[in-house]
Amino acid sequence: MRLFLFLALLFSTLNLQAKNTKLLDKITAVVDEHVITKSMIERVKKSLPIRQNISPFIYKKEMKYTDKAISNLIIRKYIIRSTLAEQGYVISDSTVEKEIKRKEQRLGLSRKDLIAFLKKSNTNFEEFFELNKEAIEFNHFNSVVIIPLISVSEQEIKNEFFKENVNNKTVSYRYTLVDFSIDQSIVTKKDYAKFKKTMESFQKGGPLPSKYGSIETSTLGDITADGLTAELQKLLNKTQEGQFTQPINMMGETHIFYVKTRDVVESSLFQSAKNRIRAQLYEAKAKEVTRMWFEREKANHYVKTL
Repeated sequence: MRLFLFLALLFSTLNLQAKNTKLLDKITAVVDEHVITKSMIERVKKSLPIRQNISPFIYKKEMKYTDKAISNLIIRKYIIRSTLAEQGYVISDSTVEKEIKRKEQRLGLSRKDLIAFLKKSNTNFEEFFELNKEAIEFNHFNSVVIIPLISVSEQEIKNEFFKENVNNKTVSYRYTLVDFSIDQSIVTKKDYAKFKKTMESFQKGGPLPSKYGSIETSTLGDITADGLTAELQKLLNKTQEGQFTQPINMMGETHIFYVKTRDVVESSLFQSAKNRIRAQLYEAKAKEVTRMWFEREKANHYVKTL
């Protein structure tokens, strides 16, 4: 009922705004009982440097700060606050004050010095207080909501390493391959594309056509690229684990290889790249998971952009 009365009052106000060209502010969005105005967006633009310093994970330097983008950040702030409140986590003023005092001590600033610094940074203590509260809420939200939804497997790291080093001849790989071979008179070059699709379907449980009834299978385990022909090495470099290579003619037979496992031979190059690749994959996943989470969560809130 409170929300209904709020919305009724809000839309009455919007109707008045439409008729009055001398209004001092403009409503740009509404999320639940919170109104976002043009002046709020302008305040964010003016204090971006200090926001990026306090909350670099929220106010990212590479982001383009259009009115719409800033409005979305404010909408997210209120949704996060609401989500945490539902979980019984509410940031008290004393918690924010402790965080501010910790920063003052670390920087060797008195409260008077801090307020003077904030004034030079196009902000004030009240806004600084809210920024710190927002940062604490976001960090907790990220820890309890987003991080549990993200994982980066060892195989994902290896696959990314493979992509980065597809043409690097100093990198060695170890494979387990399933070799499917058949007489070249049954599968000629013009049949390669159809043959590969058939084998992919067969691998997933599909039927094997009777014309391929003479196909032979063998498993080649724990082999390195050094023991393979140059042509086969090229095919394997383009094939991920769990995929088939392109067919290839070898000694009068058509072969197609299923890459059962593909591991990089441990090397200093892989070890030095491992943490970097993990961080890159984690960051990419975090962005996507966060975006999808907010898209779903918006359905549980009243969100209106104007």
